[in-house]
Amino acid sequence: MPPGQGDQCPFCQLISQPEQLLTIGETENFYAWMEFPQPRSYGHANIVPKDHKESVLEFTPQEFQEAMTLMRETVQKAFEGLGADGVSIAMNIKEAGGQMLPHAYIQVFPRFEEDENSGTPIGAIFQHRDDLADEDKLNEIQKEYNSVTSDFAVETVEPHPESQRFKEDEQAEQKDIETEKESEDQKPDRPERGESIEWR
Repeated sequence: MPPGQGDQCPFCQLISQPEQLLTIGETENFYAWMEFPQPRSYGHANIVPKDHKESVLEFTPQEFQEAMTLMRETVQKAFEGLGADGVSIAMNIKEAGGQMLPHAYIQVFPRFEEDENSGTPIGAIFQHRDDLADEDKLNEIQKEYNSVTSDFAVETVEPHPESQRFKEDEQAEQKDIETEKESEDQKPDRPERGESIEWR
């Protein structure tokens, strides 16, 4: 964290005194807390990293997975604990994207059928733009997207043939083959297509 950053960041100030937080979940690196003092829905919650991160783009793959797991738990609590009829998730990045604080956060909005905005998706704030529906324009935008190579992906490592995981995977695969063969052997004989069935 840059010097003085914690003094300037409202979320860092809150995290420095966690007894102030209305926590509904916690992991090693993240809190889930109820929004206060400006909740925008019944049960509005935030998933927030404990260390100062300017945006979710600064999360490592492992941190992103941890945040998503806590978000999933929060959503489940909204459905089962609050009786929510739906949930919307918002992940705003940078000021132009609607990020209102210089500290990463993911918002969880429980939704209820009786609410005035029930059924309205978050994306409804964006009006349809006919100028972007042109096929040539769409191809141009696609090229702009694909001009960037992301380095965020986690490398997949195949297990070593002598490792326990490889042996377990191999055993599981062999068991699946044997189970499938047994199922085939137990199937009753069926007539070939076009062959008549003799009823008794």
